[in-house]
Amino acid sequence: MKVKLTDTGLRSYQPRATQYAIGDAACPGLCIRITPKDIKTFAFAYRDSGTGKVKWLTFGRYPDVPLARARELANDARKIIAAGGTPVTPKAERVEAEKKTKTYAEVVALYDDGKLASLRSGKKTLKTLERIGRVYGWNDRALCSITDDDAANMLKDIAVKRGKKAAANQTKHILHALFKWSRQPGRKFTTVNPFSDLAAPGGAIAPRARFLSSDEIRKVWRALDEPERFKVSRDAATALRLILVTAARPGMVAGMVGSELRDLTGPSAHGPHWSLSAERMKAGSAFLTPLTGLALELLQPSLQSAPDVRLFRQVGGRNQLHEAAKRIVEGLGMQRWTPHDLRRTAATILDRSGYSLEQIGAILAHTRKGVTAVYARWEKFGLRREMAMVIERSLRETLDETPEDKPEAALLAA
Repeated sequence: MKVKLTDTGLRSYQPRATQYAIGDAACPGLCIRITPKDIKTFAFAYRDSGTGKVKWLTFGRYPDVPLARARELANDARKIIAAGGTPVTPKAERVEAEKKTKTYAEVVALYDDGKLASLRSGKKTLKTLERIGRVYGWNDRALCSITDDDAANMLKDIAVKRGKKAAANQTKHILHALFKWSRQPGRKFTTVNPFSDLAAPGGAIAPRARFLSSDEIRKVWRALDEPERFKVSRDAATALRLILVTAARPGMVAGMVGSELRDLTGPSAHGPHWSLSAERMKAGSAFLTPLTGLALELLQPSLQSAPDVRLFRQVGGRNQLHEAAKRIVEGLGMQRWTPHDLRRTAATILDRSGYSLEQIGAILAHTRKGVTAVYARWEKFGLRREMAMVIERSLRETLDETPEDKPEAALLAA
């Protein structure tokens, strides 16, 4: 049914048992739909040029949307179709407009809720994003208004004026991920990523390759016998040694609790080991680390009766381990090394012993791909145990011998 729609006629149309529509003879494609509950809605029908199928746009309810306004919207939609475009409803236009006015701070909050909250590094990333918004005045700006010039100037300030090249590169990586997320379908808070074509602001960062020689291992180990001389706690000293012995990440060791240590005494199928939950792992997958006799010797004085108590309560986190390492370095007058370099030293021992990079990755808990990796917790545990014993044997020989006494021990000092 098609008639020239009028306000009088629109008010007079009565509901029926089922929804029905009346077309507007004065505006092709426009109609008024009346539901059984007497809800009257303007709609516009058009044929999709690509598929040939009829599609509908809903303009809103009458009389909230007046007849004259409905005809304007229909005529505008018809022009868009004639030009080869795809019309959208006023509501969709409004939603898109609102997306484009989302401020940087609002998008960061949505990003935190939608992604960062589920990541192990989420809190640290959020702090970086919030600091950028606060320091560079981005918080109240629409995200889509931030240009590549803004991005480049901000990164240059961090890398050049503040002299933090590595931090500038990391900031670029974090913000690139934020804008990439913001551009995805369903969000589209911006149409461009201003960080996409920017070079690393801090330049190429030299890969970290520091590891301790045999002589340095002996010096550090002996220094950790009396950590108070360097204003380092006993807990921090033990934690640093455990990083070297187990090849574990500093944060893993700093947060160790008694309930994670399994089969420390008595016979068992797998022997003493350290069971870390997915929440404690960088890659988000549970991991098992074998514990050698040397590791047990280090752990014994720190074992607590309460299983959920942190073993190294004087170590607040990996930052305190970095500070402890810094004090040891300064006290001994050594070339700078970090707690992570102790982990690299353990990996270097295995490399010098002939293990492949893939095999070494098994004890370093490097990410493995595929569904099987999620379930295969015990896979390669025997290899990990073997490599842990190699690290222990090498360390005991290094601590007991000098390069002059045992030429084989000089390999790491080369």
